[in-house]
Amino acid sequence: MEKLDFLIDYLLNENTEIKVNSIPKSELEKKRLYRSLCNIREAKRVSNKYLEIENEFLQEELKKKDITNIKDIQTISKTIKESNLKNKDKICLWQGDITTLQIDSIVNAANSQGLRLFYTLP
Repeated sequence: MEKLDFLIDYLLNENTEIKVNSIPKSELEKKRLYRSLCNIREAKRVSNKYLEIENEFLQEELKKKDITNIKDIQTISKTIKESNLKNKDKICLWQGDITTLQIDSIVNAANSQGLRLFYTLP
């Protein structure tokens, strides 16, 4: 938890307008605080040491997750045989945590219809 403590401390010291009564003791609560601090942080330069520690921390977190390879997700043409959808051999439907997908890019249209993430195979 040393890395997580460093990241929280850095973010709190960076923005003195943020007031936290006490730093949580549990790892889960510290992760929630860290995520919240990241979500409200202005886009500006950060130290190389912060980036190094953050990368190490996030890589450790990633190792704890089950990763889904895009090759393991079937296209619509393989899951719905009677589909008339164009490009059904390139479109996949998948539901889950997008941070566990082993893919090159994610595109979120953020459209007004609230449609979910779409990824097209090359």
